[in-house]
Amino acid sequence: MTILILLLSLMASPAQKARDTAATWLSRAQTHASANNRAAALDDLRHAETLGAKDPMILEAVAGFYLALGDPAKASAVGTRALTPTSSGPLHLILGRAYTEQKQWPRAVAELKTAVQMLPYEEDAHFRLAQAYLLQQDFASAIGVLQNARKIFDKSAQIELALGVAYYGARKFPEAVDQFLKTMQLAPDLPQPYVFVGRMMEHAANRLPELTGRFKEFETRNPNVYLGYLLHAKAIIAALPPSGGESQVDTAVHLLEKAIAIDDRVAESHLQLGVLLDRKRDWTGAAAQYERTIALSGNDPAAHFRLAKVYDRLGRKEDAERERALHEKLAESLKR
Repeated sequence: MTILILLLSLMASPAQKARDTAATWLSRAQTHASANNRAAALDDLRHAETLGAKDPMILEAVAGFYLALGDPAKASAVGTRALTPTSSGPLHLILGRAYTEQKQWPRAVAELKTAVQMLPYEEDAHFRLAQAYLLQQDFASAIGVLQNARKIFDKSAQIELALGVAYYGARKFPEAVDQFLKTMQLAPDLPQPYVFVGRMMEHAANRLPELTGRFKEFETRNPNVYLGYLLHAKAIIAALPPSGGESQVDTAVHLLEKAIAIDDRVAESHLQLGVLLDRKRDWTGAAAQYERTIALSGNDPAAHFRLAKVYDRLGRKEDAERERALHEKLAESLKR
């Protein structure tokens, strides 16, 4: 058997020998990459690239590996050399992703469109094309790509979430809320749809009961994560009447205190707690929460405005004037 293998090896063509050797270097690169030895993996890839310089199959594999190792420029350079009239869809996907990372938008879109045409049932191809449009803030094109993708991938949380982001960017808030709710249904522990909805609560008044239920479920399933408590509290705050509602206020305060106990570095938790303490006429407590908000995120004009009003109530006139000036400065900068 050993002699037969030796004879077959001697009969192999030079091209096949080069491919086999290049494949060995690729395997070594995989081993080194798995061991977090990036320098050795890159050195292995250079050997594979040299040996496979005229082999599109090897060059495609090398390009994909460079992309995985965080070198999109090298990935696109090698991938371009691998192109032939019969190139595979995955190669165009590699090139599209590499050009996206380099912000070479026309090339990225062209390659990703080709990848979608060649790989119509590859979800990642559709997602990457939509992502390229989203990164350019071309929300209309992203929406078109994702709506088509939904016809094939009707149970994909990734596609639903991306479509929600596209609607959000296009300021189509009701449609965005719908998409984020669908994403929550498909992937109830994925935090991104909850975060986005939390930013646009004022546009979701008619969906508050449904959203509140989702937030409670997230909170129950993730008791050690601040996000569920914060969003549940925000939903309660959004539904509060102009006056009264003491029990709801107390519930929201309790939720925010839980959120802060889990993660004290989230500025919004402190801001919302300050709003509630302000409502309860606890000026000292509200001031402390607004001050913490500003310490964590000093560029929020709303926190400075609210703190100025509380300082007025506490008789701290100079501090109030300072906070009003900061509010006006920040608010003006946001208009530019």
